[in-house]
Amino acid sequence: MAPPRAGSRARTPLGEHLAPRRQPVQERAKKTVELILDTAAALIEEVGLEAFNTNVLADRAQVRVRTVYRYFPNKLAIITALAERLAEEWDRWFDGFRGLSDPQADWRALWSAYVDSFVDGIHRTQGGLAIRRAMRALPELEMLERRDNERLARQLAAALARRGVAMSRTRLTVAARVLIETAVSVLDLALIEPPAQARSLVEELKHLQLAYLAAYIEPRTKDAR
Repeated sequence: MAPPRAGSRARTPLGEHLAPRRQPVQERAKKTVELILDTAAALIEEVGLEAFNTNVLADRAQVRVRTVYRYFPNKLAIITALAERLAEEWDRWFDGFRGLSDPQADWRALWSAYVDSFVDGIHRTQGGLAIRRAMRALPELEMLERRDNERLARQLAAALARRGVAMSRTRLTVAARVLIETAVSVLDLALIEPPAQARSLVEELKHLQLAYLAAYIEPRTKDAR
């Protein structure tokens, strides 16, 4: 197995009741797990988190309930696996903020694109809205949510440092965390609002964060330290 690239996801143990029982090795087993997760995402989107259960999942996926339990100890572990998979998707959308690290790149256009990528990606992902709500609402997934926000903030801080932003790494990491946390909070709200209100929230978020970033990316030298 190839080593993870810089900035890739580092897994933190989430507790035995949230972890898969086993990782599939054979191709057939991998396809079974993907079928279970794909079906779970569709089912959560259709019936919501409250009505989602392993019996309905097994019936919809046309597998035995014991097959579901072979890989997942409970429905919360399935939701956790879906949240992990969704977080891996936004890794791909943002690509570690590598574009932002180029001093010649249009950082304003890039940041706006990152914001749009998150909203569009969640909408495109089957079950994405329900999974995202679960990540914010379920206490059991709080560690996953916090871990991913911290990881994204470290990636963003590293990208800004490579761009040449003249701040200490400590302060840069704090600023990046503020950007990630405010973006996530506003975008989660936008995801559940009617389209017109959602667009207004997203545009206001961009306005706010571009002004915040400008103070660090395009400062007078003496004010940036």
